[in-house]
Amino acid sequence: MGMSVESRTRTIILGDVHLGSPICRARQLYEVLDKAPFDRLVLNGDIFDDLNFRRLRDKHWDVLEKIRERGRQSEIVWIRGNHDGAADVLRHLLGVPVLSDFTFSYHDEKVWVIHGDQFDDFQESAKKWRNLRDVFYGFAIWFDAPRKTAIKWAQRSTRAFARAASKVKRKAVERGRARGAKWVVVGHTHHREEAEVDGIGFFNPSSWLTSNPAYVLFDEAEEKPRLVVMGLGTPKSLRRAARTQAKRVRRSIRRRLAGRER
Repeated sequence: MGMSVESRTRTIILGDVHLGSPICRARQLYEVLDKAPFDRLVLNGDIFDDLNFRRLRDKHWDVLEKIRERGRQSEIVWIRGNHDGAADVLRHLLGVPVLSDFTFSYHDEKVWVIHGDQFDDFQESAKKWRNLRDVFYGFAIWFDAPRKTAIKWAQRSTRAFARAASKVKRKAVERGRARGAKWVVVGHTHHREEAEVDGIGFFNPSSWLTSNPAYVLFDEAEEKPRLVVMGLGTPKSLRRAARTQAKRVRRSIRRRLAGRER
């Protein structure tokens, strides 16, 4: 069952966190939850990788506790994804509403948020290959631990995945238009995108399994919504300059220490 409420000042939408996954960027998410100002947080599905809570590490539990803490001052809405399990379990775990979709107002226009697995025929046809996919998933994590490029390459290089992502986008926009929405936000495909489709604004912030996770910000103080991407705020030139300066400082300290020893 969906839900619709009046607008608030600042809404953050994020999803596909996959708590329990060894490559979940839980520390980055904790920083967002701890420091980013918002009046409403929409968790757009697949917050858990699965409901095997033994896979949750301390940093994953910290994220859940921070969500509960922020929920005392702000509205928290959880949209159930295909990895999340039963709504009753999730509602009991965090004490927040668990919905199939969510609608709110931004600049007097409708925003419709849905996870998107409802529009994905590929995941149903791929279930028979689950064991094979799990083997590859585990191998990719082991083989490419620092950057996780193997998983992203496997997803984005297959025609089937590309077709599935395109279909989710198309069907979500069609459904959103039928509901009178000006903006549509989905997740599920882990394919970051910001686009306009026949007058409908479309967002998919991707997942928190990537090196640069993101969220969608609807701030009434700003003219339009936008993607906020983690880790892209510092240009390479500035990072390079900072590293050069740090090397100079280390060399200077070593020279001073060497002079004292003499």
